Amino acid sequence: MTTHEGHNPRPALDVPESNRTALGLYVTPEEAYRMATAESERVHILDVRTFEEYIFVGHVETAKNIPLVFPRYDPAGPSMPGRPPGCSGELNPDFVVKVKEAVGPDDTILVMCATGGRGAMAVNMLAQAGFTRVFNIVNGLEGDRVDDPGSVYHGRHMRNGWKNAGLPWGYDFHPDLMWVTPAE
Repeated sequence: MTTHEGHNPRPALDVPESNRTALGLYVTPEEAYRMATAESERVHILDVRTFEEYIFVGHVETAKNIPLVFPRYDPAGPSMPGRPPGCSGELNPDFVVKVKEAVGPDDTILVMCATGGRGAMAVNMLAQAGFTRVFNIVNGLEGDRVDDPGSVYHGRHMRNGWKNAGLPWGYDFHPDLMWVTPAE
């Protein structure tokens, strides 16, 4: 197993298949928080969720929001795995370009989404673009769903993830960190 600046990545066996990446670099939310806090100038949290998720669901206050996918709904169209019929998405054509503008070539990027799946997709895209220090934050901001029909939290994202670990997050507006759709 490789290490990165004194950090031991999680073994792939501990990472859900949907969260695995080509680089094989993973951190828990707690590990990501420690890394970003210790080296805030060189370690960046990148939130790849939609602008709406970033604003209305909440976000890590220091996270830069660059969406990976823009949602689309067409009742007759295809669906993304785990989504209602007709819910799909279109990749952000400016994703890699905007990440290159936001971070330095030798910086470490900690990628976050809701639960880790889009984070893995983003890590893989960035790896293809030549980035080598890109970690997926396993279980993302919201974590996994509770799978216990007897629980009042059944089906809700109340297991692991950044929020459920009690790490700092909020709803504050930070225009310099938020995605702004280019004017047409």
